[in-house]
Amino acid sequence: MRVILAIGLFVASWTAACAQAVEGIDITEYGIYKTETESSAAAPRTATGKIEEVSNITLVESTTTVPARVGVEFGFRYKIIGQANAGSGVQAGATIAGQSKKTLNLKNVTHIPSPGIRHPQTGNVTMTSIFSQDHRLGVELYRLYRFTDPWEVVPGLWTLEIWDGDRKLASQAFLVKK
Repeated sequence: MRVILAIGLFVASWTAACAQAVEGIDITEYGIYKTETESSAAAPRTATGKIEEVSNITLVESTTTVPARVGVEFGFRYKIIGQANAGSGVQAGATIAGQSKKTLNLKNVTHIPSPGIRHPQTGNVTMTSIFSQDHRLGVELYRLYRFTDPWEVVPGLWTLEIWDGDRKLASQAFLVKK
């Protein structure tokens, strides 16, 4: 029993040390954005069942108050602070033109205000939307949400978060108003 406990404590402390390589996230701007959709992928733990990869991202207005209407996209631009090392989901790759291809798999969480989003086809109600995504270290990234369908538009306080395991790295709240 002591051997198992000692091994467990070693693994826990090693994992914590690796996770500490990512100190946090620096949110550099937030507000309403305009983007172009490049592709989409299935994401079963989200309200809509999918996530989209976007490009041509432009900040339209720096605000935390968002109009409740289809087509509005809000969120934040950020940079991961820290260095990648082995463990905690960090993967090292080759470098091209001096830029690292190291990535970190982080969890994106969206807290949706009551009564949540009710999907018209499945009847499922989502209060917390979750998906994981690889993030490149050392580059500016975006965490966004777009109201694509009328049934997604729920007024109230929305919170977009980024997590590394059980550690919250960033959180930004937006008031969606009619």
